[in-house]
Amino acid sequence: MKICHFLTMILLAICANLDAQNFDDYFYFYLPANDTTQQRFLPPFPIQPIEANDFVTIDNQGHFAVRGQRIRFFGTNSVAAGAFPDQSNAWFVAGRLRKMGFNLIRFHHLDNGWSRESLFEWNNDTRHLNPETLDRLEKFIAELKRNGIFINMNLHVSRTFNSRDGVPHADSILNFGKGVTYFDPQLIELQKEYAEQLLTHRNPYTGLALKDDPVMAMVEITNENSLYRMWRDGSIRARAAGGDFPTRHVKLLDQQWQQFLQEKYTTTQQLHEAWDQGTREPGNTDQIKDGGFETAPIARYWVLEQHEAAKAKMFIDDSQPFSGSHCARVEVTNVDGTNWHIQWKQVNLTIEQDSLYTVTFAGRSEVKQNISVNIQRDVSPWNVFYSVGFQLTPQWQKFQFSFRASETSQRNVRLSFVLGGATGNYWFDEIHLAASAISGLETDESLETGTVRRIAFSECVNFSDPRVSDMSAFYIQLSDDYLTEMANFLKGTLGVRVPLVGTNWNIGPGDLVSQSQLDYLDNHAYWDHPQFPNQPWSATDWKINNQPMVNDNNSGTMARLLGGVGFKGKPFTVSEYNHAFPNRYQTEGMLFLSGYASFHDLDGLMFFDYGGSRDDWETDQVNGYFSIHRNTAMMALVPSCAHAFRTGMIAPARETIELAYSPADILLLPKNDSGNWSGPELYPQKLALQHAVRNVSFNSHLNFDPKRFPAEPTPPYQTDTGEIIWNTTGLLTVTTDQFVGLSGFLNNFSGHNAGALSLKNASGFATLTWVSFSGNPLTSADRSLITLSTKIQNTDMIWDGTSTLHNNWGKAPTQMYPVVVRLGLNIQADSIRVFPLDETGNKMGPYQTYLPVGKNQFEITCDQYRDETVWWGIEKWGLGVAVPPNQSTGAFPAEWNLLPNFPNPFNARTHIHFQMKSKAWVQLEIFNLNGQRIRTLLHAEKPAGTYSVMWDGTDDCGRSVSSGIYFCQMKTLNYCKQQKLLLVQ
Repeated sequence: MKICHFLTMILLAICANLDAQNFDDYFYFYLPANDTTQQRFLPPFPIQPIEANDFVTIDNQGHFAVRGQRIRFFGTNSVAAGAFPDQSNAWFVAGRLRKMGFNLIRFHHLDNGWSRESLFEWNNDTRHLNPETLDRLEKFIAELKRNGIFINMNLHVSRTFNSRDGVPHADSILNFGKGVTYFDPQLIELQKEYAEQLLTHRNPYTGLALKDDPVMAMVEITNENSLYRMWRDGSIRARAAGGDFPTRHVKLLDQQWQQFLQEKYTTTQQLHEAWDQGTREPGNTDQIKDGGFETAPIARYWVLEQHEAAKAKMFIDDSQPFSGSHCARVEVTNVDGTNWHIQWKQVNLTIEQDSLYTVTFAGRSEVKQNISVNIQRDVSPWNVFYSVGFQLTPQWQKFQFSFRASETSQRNVRLSFVLGGATGNYWFDEIHLAASAISGLETDESLETGTVRRIAFSECVNFSDPRVSDMSAFYIQLSDDYLTEMANFLKGTLGVRVPLVGTNWNIGPGDLVSQSQLDYLDNHAYWDHPQFPNQPWSATDWKINNQPMVNDNNSGTMARLLGGVGFKGKPFTVSEYNHAFPNRYQTEGMLFLSGYASFHDLDGLMFFDYGGSRDDWETDQVNGYFSIHRNTAMMALVPSCAHAFRTGMIAPARETIELAYSPADILLLPKNDSGNWSGPELYPQKLALQHAVRNVSFNSHLNFDPKRFPAEPTPPYQTDTGEIIWNTTGLLTVTTDQFVGLSGFLNNFSGHNAGALSLKNASGFATLTWVSFSGNPLTSADRSLITLSTKIQNTDMIWDGTSTLHNNWGKAPTQMYPVVVRLGLNIQADSIRVFPLDETGNKMGPYQTYLPVGKNQFEITCDQYRDETVWWGIEKWGLGVAVPPNQSTGAFPAEWNLLPNFPNPFNARTHIHFQMKSKAWVQLEIFNLNGQRIRTLLHAEKPAGTYSVMWDGTDDCGRSVSSGIYFCQMKTLNYCKQQKLLLVQ
């Protein structure tokens, strides 16, 4: 028995190790970085230069528009070095972006201070633009403009202010000045100076400054920079107190707070009368048993919960306790990448709905470590009532947080310390949980002496509503003032004509109330973003979870990214999104975002990122977590997803859930916040997987009522259009007339139907799309494209387990993992041809002809072992079996007839309709004015019925014909008729 168990453990270890290693079966499929060609079997993205009157505006429906016509942006990010290609390379970088389907580039980290690839000169001030990199940027912009690609210009992103700028104590400003850039007058003026330099400089390649150039579609004022969010996260404190601010900025913020109060209240007495409403004394019953670890064995009241490979031990420790003679020590000996797999907890606690509670504890760790502390149910469904993060250090610190209970739970609540982030020792002492006090103005505070302190977000439940309202209003006003000042400068002083956005990575209504003042809303999200346990952005010490989002029952990124962020009547974009490499399931991200963003009727998507070092756009290697430009697994899906999103193939929601907040709702949010890292839970978040969810007011006269919403949906999640179904057992399906997408463990879903496509069987995880680009449904499209994308790796890439590569990224070339998929296709045709396509999208090798296995039913196999491609072009021949045209009456046509085509005149394509009164051979041909036959559209035997054939303005060789008059001729038995067609290219 022991031997069998031992062998079993060895086999499991080997399997786990093999699963993490590189795959042995692979093929090479390098998408050339300099390929700008257009191909017959890729969606058409022709060169359409941006003209003088093509400024982006906002139409009456709240969408981006150009010349009165709505435009949707499918974009990506050019980051740091990627924004400054050599002049000799700019043409093909822009051309390839256009070919693949991108029509927007977001310029990001142009102001970075970590490299020479920046708009600032290396080791110099940040008040003068670098003429060399500016020239490369402007050449790139000119090439983008020529290819019809708009730009999103970011202003403040990663600028590192320094002493040469005249900024005092600049080396103490962390995180690129986030937060302080909102209220430091000097830094605001420096932001204006930079904007003026960048947006008013005349581009020698276009002859225009950006502010006057329609190539600039939008301007972003500051990236992922929210004063309100920093307050919520506890960052608006001095660095010595665990925050991010230099002492001088803490003092400046304190001064502005005192001024805010003095303008509102004038005297301490008035402030006291306002703030002391609703105060109360603290409770005296501590629910934590032996929180000082002085009276009992640790296991009597404390429980160590461990999952999977994560391991830890708990002890009573008498070395250096915070108080008394003893403390608790938890030794974490192994972690597995999932923090909650180790939880140290006390259970059997009780909470009562709407009551306030305060938790206090002392803690320290061997080295700096981040932990989280949760109050949640200890039984299913494991609801988390409050969660908050803290950083422990080798020195004892006292921590405190308070929360309002959202339900009553008798003796089934736990207080848990989540310690699975890193190995090492953690010490705790003096842990308490009791009913909270509610305070107003404290005895040592005075308006006249300027000693009224700013309370932390986590303290707000311990203070009266008026005090919390004022604290919220202060930070919101600072945000309002900053964004208003910058917007007035950009539009009023500089004359910027295009829409503006404030920032992104929003944290709920407390943020959005300010953001909604500007022209549009924006948001960011990532699935499986790399984690850095000890050193931010370490090249070696990082990890991912390496799990698929398609299996996540908690809605992954989609619900919070798209639901409750947009504002009715304003455009809404996502300017950063990705499923980070080397996650083995990352291709799902392209379909998830394209599908759900279409459903939420977004106006722009920008995947992060399309980068490259200055002189190397072409090496076939993935060299970062987010870079997609040399990642075939991601880029292969771009043409089909871009075409579907830009042309609106996926329908928007039928129902929109509207969110209206009163000013009191927003100002008192800190007292109703669960502490969730991604924002407050104000309504059932998963409703965004079923309906659209938009804000409509932040000034409602009625308070927000969470009880009025429908019940939260459960898996499988289905949109109200029926077009998107997310089965969390492993499959995402997007089904429309012109586009079908599947992503997930296709091997587990044999027999799954998605409109005109049925999945017969498959050999593994993959993302598959099938798209029409003739404007016809897939069932009648003359040409369509199937994309099959799996996973990618660099040659000699080395995994350590399943969660990291450290810095063993490998080398060129990249390798694709092959999958075999057998599909059923419903196409109205007599036969179809399936062409494997090469790296440029051109036909390669022999094609296969398939005959129907049933009425308009074809079965094909996409075999990447055989074809070594990610793309297959499909061309249909003949009209297949007709569906009786007059289904309402059941009648067949009484005569032969060639009907008028529509549209006529036409530009890209027209539909030719004809009737057959009985079964016969029919011939449909296109002739020019000289009587020369240029295209045979049909030569086949057809039964009685009414038919439609599309002509796309090409000849029999697939070449576009010139504008002019053409004739369509129908011949069958003794019937012959011509119809005039007018083509306007």
